[in-house]
Amino acid sequence: MNALLSLTATLLFSLLLVHLVNRREQRRREIRWRQRRARAQIEGLEEVLIGLEETLSDRRIAERINREIQHQLEAALALENGRNTHLETRLNHVKERAEELENNRRQARANRLRESDAQLARTRECLDQAARVLRRQHNQGRLERETLDEFLRELSWSRLMVEVVTYVAEGHKSLQRGDITSALAYYKKAQGLLIASDHPNPHRMEIIRELGDMIQGKRKALSPELMPETDYNP
Repeated sequence: MNALLSLTATLLFSLLLVHLVNRREQRRREIRWRQRRARAQIEGLEEVLIGLEETLSDRRIAERINREIQHQLEAALALENGRNTHLETRLNHVKERAEELENNRRQARANRLRESDAQLARTRECLDQAARVLRRQHNQGRLERETLDEFLRELSWSRLMVEVVTYVAEGHKSLQRGDITSALAYYKKAQGLLIASDHPNPHRMEIIRELGDMIQGKRKALSPELMPETDYNP
């Protein structure tokens, strides 16, 4: 009887031990998965930040994305057992970048002109991803509604103008090749995007009018104030 009780106790202890080992291993796997996921998100956010820096002259949205990168890095560090000098170095760099963004909130010039469909698609994705991050920050109580709405309007206007500027530039390129038909088609396509939009930016109607003048041959390019990307202006 004693032997049976001892055997039963041993079996129960073994089962408990196996259960504890399995739980610990499962926990380790979960932590590794969360770490990989956090690192992937950080890399994606870095790409978004680069896209914003290329496209927007107002760097306040880039500030918010940089804060998200800092938030993700701090979360990744919290999952580490002991120190991780690589993540700590990245975190310090992000904090230094935050100071630089705060001290220089406007760039001398942003460039919305893209040279290929792939570049155009990448920029649209960066702007869309930035909007998703801002909405998430608002839902988590880290961004005021009024500021969110302002930033979303800025992103949607930039998304629209990246396409408009690129099509106008393609029209200029066609004009330089002597292909007037293609040039007019690009100008009309750019104008059509603006007409189809209901964005409240006051420059929208100005650009529509000036594109109309270009289509009618009354002017060669948009005003530099509306389109400072003059690389291909005739």
